[in-house]
Amino acid sequence: MELRALQTPEQRGLFGDRLARARASVGMRFKEKSRSQLARIQLMFADLYALYEDDDEPDDAMIAGLAMHDLEMFPQTCPRPDLSHLPPGSILEMSDFWSLSPGAGSLVWCGAAVAARRRQPRAALVYMVVGQVDRTGSYLTAGFVKAGEPFPYPYLETLDGRDVLVQALVLEGEPMQRLIKVLSRMTAGADAERGTVRMKDFLGIGREASHRESYLMQQRAAVIPPPARASSFDSLEIAAAP
Repeated sequence: MELRALQTPEQRGLFGDRLARARASVGMRFKEKSRSQLARIQLMFADLYALYEDDDEPDDAMIAGLAMHDLEMFPQTCPRPDLSHLPPGSILEMSDFWSLSPGAGSLVWCGAAVAARRRQPRAALVYMVVGQVDRTGSYLTAGFVKAGEPFPYPYLETLDGRDVLVQALVLEGEPMQRLIKVLSRMTAGADAERGTVRMKDFLGIGREASHRESYLMQQRAAVIPPPARASSFDSLEIAAAP
């Protein structure tokens, strides 16, 4: 498993396509509002990372990803919470999280911890979609705290035009350093020149993919279409984070 820093316009375009696909098909389905330019800004300027099952996979084989930017690069997405007590360059906003394979999102966060550690951040901020299912529990256990009450996210709407509520979560200080340290231990080394982080496949995603491929080959040989498989997120992932 490998986490790659995406650089080219083509890679960033693929990231945007997969993000839109995940938002429209997994969990509480939603999309960006028609006049919003947030996705364009993120794709152009944020640091983007995508997960691949192997280091020789083509760009379009990405199975999960996230975006990251500090508040010196450009401002936080929403006016709240107030983080003005910290230098903007020390605050990382994690966003545009997506996964099209069960468990892959957890590996993305482990790899992102390595990238975050290089910046020596003092706080991390996420806006997590809440609604019928509240998945904030895993993040509160990891040290994140709720910053205020949920509020309508200004750039997204459900597929039928309703508001999307988000909960701002912030991680600071010692809990943040501890989490980065723990997640970093789940990686198998980084290549700064290539912009990659080698991942330990502790969830068996690669083995699962091999089993899927074997099954698909058998089905093709029998000329029987394989059954559709729904994408899902596990409890450690930000399921449908903006």
